[in-house]
Amino acid sequence: MAKRLRKGERPPPDAPELPEGDPHDVDAWKLELDVYERVIRQLRSIGDALAWRVLGYNRSYILALCRNESPGPMHLDKKGTQHEIEFAVEQWRDHRRFTLLHDLTDCLRIGDATVFHDGDDGWQNIYLHELKSNPNARDRVQDLRLKAAAEATQNFGRLPGDIRARLVDTGVPYATHLPALADALSLAHRRGIQTMKIPGGRALLAFDFSAARNRWGEEEAGQRFESAYASLLRRARLTTGTRICFSSGDSVARGRLTPPWGIYPLQAAQCAALIADFLVFTVTLRSDSLVEELGKCGMDARWLLPNGVEPTSPGQPVLELHSNGHRVSMNSAEINRLLLELVDLPIWARGMDRMLAKGTVGWQPWPVFTNEDQIWV
Repeated sequence: MAKRLRKGERPPPDAPELPEGDPHDVDAWKLELDVYERVIRQLRSIGDALAWRVLGYNRSYILALCRNESPGPMHLDKKGTQHEIEFAVEQWRDHRRFTLLHDLTDCLRIGDATVFHDGDDGWQNIYLHELKSNPNARDRVQDLRLKAAAEATQNFGRLPGDIRARLVDTGVPYATHLPALADALSLAHRRGIQTMKIPGGRALLAFDFSAARNRWGEEEAGQRFESAYASLLRRARLTTGTRICFSSGDSVARGRLTPPWGIYPLQAAQCAALIADFLVFTVTLRSDSLVEELGKCGMDARWLLPNGVEPTSPGQPVLELHSNGHRVSMNSAEINRLLLELVDLPIWARGMDRMLAKGTVGWQPWPVFTNEDQIWV
């Protein structure tokens, strides 16, 4: 309906009804559009969680396969979609092989499907497929990108789409403070709001909308949120300088590099509440505090943005690290990891030090830690 009206076309005779508003006015369909977009993102976040799980929570697969534009909505009336579904059904029916369709996710954007089956050596084999309803309609660029993604994950090589981008195995076991997040969310469910300081100069605030509204009412709940956040910033000494704040709110399936809420080591109801934004949390850090904390870990760090300016895009360089005779600029996606994943800062610094020791001249390195499967669900 929105597309028709924007083109100046009239609604068809069988147009859906609106509960209120003029169906001939494109602005009247804004809420429907918002709901449509939100439902797609929430469902795709479940697909992302499934992708992380079946890929063994191996971030290198996600980093390699996310490097494409979003495919857009998945429509059942498309011939290609029908062919992909038939392929998945056939793989299970005839071979008992699980197939994940990439269009059901936000993070898998190279290839159309991943097929999993047990090999003769006892290991699970993973095969990427580019599916065409017309077998003669092969796309050489797509095939090369698929091959590059597979080679990157197997050999920690160049990532698709950018000759400088490479996976780098830090060899450092992953560690986070996510148990603290689980405690904060549980307490927020009982109290409405919960704040706490996280090692590494970070401040965490968890907010349960239902619990807060039931306890104080909607208006007072908002006021208490603001008051609790201001108090937390004072306690954590984050009232001055440039603050970096990442929030879980309305972020579901927006960042293809970010682990989905569905795999966080939390109760199932908490994961669902984070996906639906009934439960939110924010983590705040001061830029000079991050530089100081990294200095304690032996890293020479420099914040790149002017005072008072916050990062605006996932790929924007925000932090420069210097170690082992090499320099590298980290983007805001990596800062996102430090905040929303509550990564242990000394562990992260050690990983960056190992990454730089491997030599990154002319590279755009994407670090991968080991044993991530022990962190997530």
